[in-house]
Amino acid sequence: MADSPCAWEPNGSQYGEDYVKVGFTKAIDVQQIAIIENLNPGAIARIFGYDEAGTEYLLYQNTGQKTTVKSRFWRVFVKPMKQPINAIKIVVNHRISKGRKQYDAIAISDSQNFIEFNINVAKDIPDDLQKENLGPTVNSPYGEVAPIITPDGNTLYFTRLNHPDNIRDENDKDAEIKQDIWFSKRNIAGVWMPPENLGPPVNDANLNAAATASASGSGLFVLNLYKPGGRQEIGLSRTTFSDGKWSYPEEVRITDFQAKKTEKDKAANTEYAISHDENILVMALNRLPSFGNNDLYVSFKEADGSYSRPKNMGSILNTADNEGSPFLSADNKTLYFNSKGHPGFGDSDIFMTKRLDETWTNWSEPLNLGPKINTERWDAFFTIPASGEFAYLSSDNNSLGGEDIFRINLFKSIKPDAVAILDGSIMEKDVNTIIDTPLGLKSNSDSLNLKGFNIEINPDTKAYKVILPVGFKYYFDINEKGYLSLQDSLDLTREGNYREITKNFHLSPIREGSKMVLENLIFAQGKYEIETSSYDELEKLVKIMKEYPKMRILLEGHTDNQGDFTLNVKLAKDRVDEVRNYLVKKGKISGSRIDTKSWGPIKPISSNSTPETRKKNRRVEFTILKM
Repeated sequence: MADSPCAWEPNGSQYGEDYVKVGFTKAIDVQQIAIIENLNPGAIARIFGYDEAGTEYLLYQNTGQKTTVKSRFWRVFVKPMKQPINAIKIVVNHRISKGRKQYDAIAISDSQNFIEFNINVAKDIPDDLQKENLGPTVNSPYGEVAPIITPDGNTLYFTRLNHPDNIRDENDKDAEIKQDIWFSKRNIAGVWMPPENLGPPVNDANLNAAATASASGSGLFVLNLYKPGGRQEIGLSRTTFSDGKWSYPEEVRITDFQAKKTEKDKAANTEYAISHDENILVMALNRLPSFGNNDLYVSFKEADGSYSRPKNMGSILNTADNEGSPFLSADNKTLYFNSKGHPGFGDSDIFMTKRLDETWTNWSEPLNLGPKINTERWDAFFTIPASGEFAYLSSDNNSLGGEDIFRINLFKSIKPDAVAILDGSIMEKDVNTIIDTPLGLKSNSDSLNLKGFNIEINPDTKAYKVILPVGFKYYFDINEKGYLSLQDSLDLTREGNYREITKNFHLSPIREGSKMVLENLIFAQGKYEIETSSYDELEKLVKIMKEYPKMRILLEGHTDNQGDFTLNVKLAKDRVDEVRNYLVKKGKISGSRIDTKSWGPIKPISSNSTPETRKKNRRVEFTILKM
């Protein structure tokens, strides 16, 4: 125990008396009082107890006892009381022990069993849990800190301290070698390759560090604002990898951004975490309002690309001491951070918490990750790929020199919720030419907020990558001029584990011979009446035919092979006739432009062996006959 902003500190230090009185929710028959004296103990002269009527009882009187320890967990046993006690007052006499004093906690118990100091430790920590040093390929005799793993787990960014290959001031050969961003790639065998310096313009002669990698890894958020002449200011910037190089870091604008020095720091200390969709920014800052020193704040992305005024994330997470090094998991719910204010095993420990609603101030009680991860030293910088299989962190225990990067297996009680990484391309059908167009995304759940959801596009390959929580069904909508609109879906409702999925979309150009399935055209089982939920799909066809007034189409009806063949052919005919009637009557499209054909079960596009595959065979297609 040591000097702590979370403790109560009396005003005096040499003479006179001070006191603090604390109340408890429930009155109990007190047999024991515990007081944590974390700085200069031994000055408590008297302890008083109070019943619910406010009657005062002297429970302890100092009779000249002295203590030479620097801090102590002091337990005072008292005789049984006539009345239950619900308040305690401790009186400090500065003549007994001079100098600063701090009192971290006061507890009462109705038992003679020792009151213990409990840490809210994560459950079911494996006995064989160990930190695995990534070895001399990644680590060096110099310091490696602040690891950042990309969601796919294949690129590791970190900050390397004082390394001779770091960028220094060319005009000053005696200048201090500061810190640069380095990265290591993992090969197909899962082996980390020798790290490389990220290089200019991101690295320069200043203090450089990475904050968060984007979903695809082609974007990187870095500390500080890059100013003309090589100057840096406190803030956050973003750089993008394209054409084989990193772009000049551009400012991430944050409304009313403030970052003050703490009492002990020579400069403002800021740390950041970005959600994978880049809509949420979590920061560790010293600003107002605050519970003390650095707190955790959250900002939300605005329509103009800036982030909103930082909002304090509340007293569940923040204490009177420092909170920092936030990492927001791919599920956008699980937050890891370090704290000196929450009970822990050392100077600063790493904790995990779960977001409970959309306010971003309501969190589960933070879990200490335990003594196999946290040490008596300052522990921080916890980063996890989307798989949730491993975590990476830096530590100087059993290191090759300074701090090293280690890996641990994540155990169940501290894992984030499962997600899927979905990637792929949007291409022209048959020729597979990449089309650079947005991918619309919706889900089947109102509880899953996809408003403003960002799907990252690789600037070089134009491939998309997005991270999606499992347990939901997703709907995709692509509209590009000159192509037939495309709707598709991905059902992850039965998924409970991490998945990596590649899904390419093929757009049909609007020209003679192009064919498209009306994906969201819904009929009841064995019926031909069009359900109202299908109208949006049909209106898209109406819009295309109005844009191309000379277009003539063929509507073709298909069924699965269940039931009577003749009835299936008739059902398919009735369905295409219903679609034609909608286009003519509601869409005001001339009937001369619409031909129909019923195939029944003759032309399946999928197996008829299961209900899911048969569903694909029950469809209506249209083909462009003439433009």
